[in-house]
Amino acid sequence: MVDPNPDWTLEELQQELEALSKQGDNKNVRTDGCDSCLILLLHFCRVSWRELSVTADFGRTTGPFIMRAFDSDSDEDSDEEERKSAPLVENKSSARPVQNQRDKKGAGSPLLACTEYVEAALIELERERLTRVQEEFRKRRLSLNRVLREEIVREAAVLTLVEKDKEAKCELARRSDKQDQRMIAEARDVHLSALQRDHELRSQSEARQIRKEAAEEEARRREIAAREERERQLKARIEADAKKKADAEKAKADAEKVRIDAEARERKAQADTAARAALQRVEAEQKAKQEAQRKASASTGQAKQPVEKTTTTGSRPRVAPTAAKLEEARKQKLQELQEMFKPLQANPANQKELKVYERQVIKHLQQVAATQEQVKKKSMDLLQLLCDPRAPTQFLIVTLGAKLLSQCESQILKLPSFAFALAQVIVNVASQVPYVMDVVLAKLHEVCIFTTPKYYVFSKDQFSSDESYYKALGYREEDGKLESTDDYVARMTAYMTFYGAMTQTDYSGGQNPHGLADGWTWCARLLNHIPSNRSSASALEAFLKMAGFRLYQVYPKPFMKVMQTMVSEFIVNLKSAGDPDSRAVVTRLETYLHHQKYLVEPEGRKMPATDISSSMKA
Repeated sequence: MVDPNPDWTLEELQQELEALSKQGDNKNVRTDGCDSCLILLLHFCRVSWRELSVTADFGRTTGPFIMRAFDSDSDEDSDEEERKSAPLVENKSSARPVQNQRDKKGAGSPLLACTEYVEAALIELERERLTRVQEEFRKRRLSLNRVLREEIVREAAVLTLVEKDKEAKCELARRSDKQDQRMIAEARDVHLSALQRDHELRSQSEARQIRKEAAEEEARRREIAAREERERQLKARIEADAKKKADAEKAKADAEKVRIDAEARERKAQADTAARAALQRVEAEQKAKQEAQRKASASTGQAKQPVEKTTTTGSRPRVAPTAAKLEEARKQKLQELQEMFKPLQANPANQKELKVYERQVIKHLQQVAATQEQVKKKSMDLLQLLCDPRAPTQFLIVTLGAKLLSQCESQILKLPSFAFALAQVIVNVASQVPYVMDVVLAKLHEVCIFTTPKYYVFSKDQFSSDESYYKALGYREEDGKLESTDDYVARMTAYMTFYGAMTQTDYSGGQNPHGLADGWTWCARLLNHIPSNRSSASALEAFLKMAGFRLYQVYPKPFMKVMQTMVSEFIVNLKSAGDPDSRAVVTRLETYLHHQKYLVEPEGRKMPATDISSSMKA
């Protein structure tokens, strides 16, 4: 692109004009005017602007450029007329004098020398060229401005289309959002409707379940009321039967007592008479023997006195007569109950059902815990099981007594305080079903002779061997060998612990069938009839640890007299026996009396209402 305002120096313009003058020396150019001179010059010289490389001096001197100022335009007009009247130069040689003349003529000009026609034509041509370039630039600028405006308009149109497209897309997105929101709202309405229907159905189902449970509860209450009524009637019948039987037994016992007393008095009189007669005979025999010995010694000079051997015949166990009778009566009741359910055991069809009842009894006994709530619950469960008219009551009572012994061996042997909870359950059940206490005591008499209490004294006439004697005392045989004395004493201690806990247990709804009075009687019988040894001392210690607290509360003065008798006789005889294995139990008894342990309530007697672990979980 050509610069519209070229920066040409005068030297460059002169070089171009000189080049033009060299090419047109032989041409005659007439410079009438600027346009005709330029046309002729271009026609004869036939040069282009690109060939103007040599600067023409046009006959000018190389003097300094002097700028002159004119006062008016008259000089310019005169110069123009002079240029028009000047003749055309024919060649280069003729032109130079003219130029020189103009130089001379214009030497006195204050501004510039006179310009020749070629120079003027070049200047005019330059001006026209500049004009054309400027015009070209103006046209191109206008064209560019028009293109720019068109581009702006087009871009504006495109932007408008883009905006319209954007608005259309936004509108489409809004419509899509509205559609999505409408679909979401519809789905939410459907879901909420489904939830409402489900809630209504669930409410209806719960209402039906509540009505069903209420009906079942009402039926259960009616059944419990009927069962309680049956139990009350059964209890009344049992109490009436027990009362009649007790009255009959009492009358029979009174008559038997009178008869026994009469027989005892008679036997005593006969024994006294026989003893006096035997004593007289013995004295007469001794006198006769002495007389015979004196006579024999007098004759032989030797006095020999024969040695007499007294043989003791075998004796029965040491036991109080009333205790033996009670033991026999309880064993008789146990045998009667066993005879009642023997036909059921003989029938194979009933054995499976009996096993089910047996497992229920075992489950209830194993679930007994040392809390009032659990004791009450297990007592009610056992009572419901025993009073069920469909259940074999006799079998359940005997099974309860048998399984109770296994609990004594497994639980009480490890944790003596558990005896209070187990004894409370047995007393609660026995107060409603009297036969339970007789069966439990009969089972205890079978495994522990000290619950009667009784004891066997060894005699060769009664016992053929030591093994038979130990079996009579209650030693167990395992794998053909008798258990050790330590195991035997520990097992007897467990049974006596339960027995002592049972005698001191109170029943809120009635009376304990085998309470403190029976415990007091047992203690007196033991001290009066049982010899002092390790086994009997351990049984007495276990009993006092459980029942001594309550015995002292109910019978304070008689209890202290019994304790004094135990110190002065029982413990003294125990020490004098010289058994080294009994030293430990002697020390424990002396500690119990010396520290007055009977004033302190035994551990486990006062059971908590509920289990602490269950309250912590809740």
